[in-house]
Amino acid sequence: MLIRPAKELFLKGNETVILFLHSYTSHTRDMKKLAEYLNKHIGCTCYVPLYKGHGGQPEALLNMNINDWWKDAQEAYYFLQQQGYKRISIIGLSIGGIFSLKLAQEEQIERLIVMSVPKDRTPEHLKRRLIDYTRAYKQLEGKTTEEIAKELPPFQEMSLHSFEMFQQFIHHTMDHVSDITAPLAIYYGNKDDSLYEISANYIYENISSSEKEIKAFPNSTHLMTLGKDQNLIFEELMSFIN
Repeated sequence: MLIRPAKELFLKGNETVILFLHSYTSHTRDMKKLAEYLNKHIGCTCYVPLYKGHGGQPEALLNMNINDWWKDAQEAYYFLQQQGYKRISIIGLSIGGIFSLKLAQEEQIERLIVMSVPKDRTPEHLKRRLIDYTRAYKQLEGKTTEEIAKELPPFQEMSLHSFEMFQQFIHHTMDHVSDITAPLAIYYGNKDDSLYEISANYIYENISSSEKEIKAFPNSTHLMTLGKDQNLIFEELMSFIN
């Protein structure tokens, strides 16, 4: 099966502009339906960039690390500024939520929504996630178990160093959430790992924003924008952006 590479999405609208940041080992599909929904219902301008190495062959991720994807998030924000937008809101999912928090620590953000944000992830967990993603991708391509087994060693033999950098990036961002003053909404799913509820409460208790809210969604797992609570989440997001 031929898998078409993912692409960034830019939907022009009014002066309300939103930057959407997707999760690790996923791609713009995380945010596509949400961006189209907000563009249609409130006419906002929506930009969904794609991190380097994501949305295509997993081998592209072998020589990349968290700093490459953080640079992508920064460049996406600067791109919107260069387009003349002055008031930029951000919606981030998982690692996209970490990037959103870090941008809010360094830039003037209009409004901020983060979903399924981890307070911590071990290097071993992050490496396993990449291996699992690689196996699933190759299964979608229609490769046999034997073919996949031959292609997994480069991922299994990866050093933990880049994943340790990933964990440190998360820790550093969480250590400075008190620098955030932008209006902030924090969402997590009740069917996700309990870590994300702990993380959501940590962010809520430590940010300096005077306008903040935290909400749990009963039927949501990690990719909240694609799950059973999708319609409810979209409505909540639209209300918060407005």
